[in-house]
Amino acid sequence: MNFQIVIDSLYKIFTDIVNFIPNLINGLIILFIGYLVSLIVRWIVGFVLQRLKFDAIIEKTGITGSFKMLGITTPLSKILSYTVFVLLLLSFAITSSRIMGLEPVAKLFERLLEFVPTLIAALIFFLIGGLVAQFVGNTVTALATGSGITNAPRLGKLVQFLIVLFVVIISLGIMGLDTALLVTSVTIMIAAFGLAFGLAFGLGAKRIVQHILAGYYIKKRFNTGQSVTVDQISGKIAGFGGVNTLIETENDSVVFPNELLLETIVRSPNSPTDEVPKNESS
Repeated sequence: MNFQIVIDSLYKIFTDIVNFIPNLINGLIILFIGYLVSLIVRWIVGFVLQRLKFDAIIEKTGITGSFKMLGITTPLSKILSYTVFVLLLLSFAITSSRIMGLEPVAKLFERLLEFVPTLIAALIFFLIGGLVAQFVGNTVTALATGSGITNAPRLGKLVQFLIVLFVVIISLGIMGLDTALLVTSVTIMIAAFGLAFGLAFGLGAKRIVQHILAGYYIKKRFNTGQSVTVDQISGKIAGFGGVNTLIETENDSVVFPNELLLETIVRSPNSPTDEVPKNESS
C-alpha cells in the first residue's frame, strides 16, 4: 500500500483548511459588520417614518385596510424598515460569501437580490390596486345607499374584496408565479356566485327589486314632510324606506309599498312652501 498518496491527500486537506480559515474569519467579520449596519439603518428608517407619522398617513389612503383584508396587520413602516434591512444584509452576504470562496452561495444571494425589484413592482401594483378597490367599494356603497338598499355597506365591501382578489392574482403573476389555475378557480367561483345572485333576484326577490326601484323615483317626486293623499288617506310623508314609505296621519301612521305609490294616483295640495309637482299617475 502506498502511504505517500494518503499522506499527500491529508496534507492537501489540511492545507485547504488552513488557507480557508482566514477567508472564513474575514467573511464572518464582513457579515457581522453588515448585520450591525443593517440594524442601524433599519432603526433609522423606522424612527424617521414614525416621526413623519407615516402609518397614520397611509391609513387615511386606505392601503392599511387592503392589507388587513389579506390578514396583514403589521404596520407598513415596519415592513419597509425590515425590507431595507434584508436588502442591506443580502448585499453584505454576497460580499462575505465571495471572500470565503463560496461562489455558488454568492450567486444564490444575487438571484434573491435581483428578485427584489420584481417584488417591489408587485407590491406597488398591489397598493395602487388596493386604493382603486377602496374607491370603487365606497362608490358602490354610496350609490346603493342613495338607492335605499339596506345592505349597501356589505355590497360595497363585497365589490372591494373581489377587486382586491384580482389585484392579488395579478401581483402574483408579476412576481413570476403561475396563476392560471388560481384565475380559473376564482372565475368559476365568481360566475357561480353571480348566477346564484341573479336567480335569487329573478325568482325570489323580484318584488323587492321592484319596490327598491320604485323608491328611487318616489324620492325624486316627493319630499319628507310633504302633504299627500293616497287612496283617501291623507297625511304627511314621514320617511322613505328601501321598500316602503311611511305616511303619518292625524290618528296613526300608514306604511305604503313604494310600488303602490308609483302606480297609484297621489294627490298633493299646492302651497307656496310646497313646489313639488302633483303626481297624477305613472
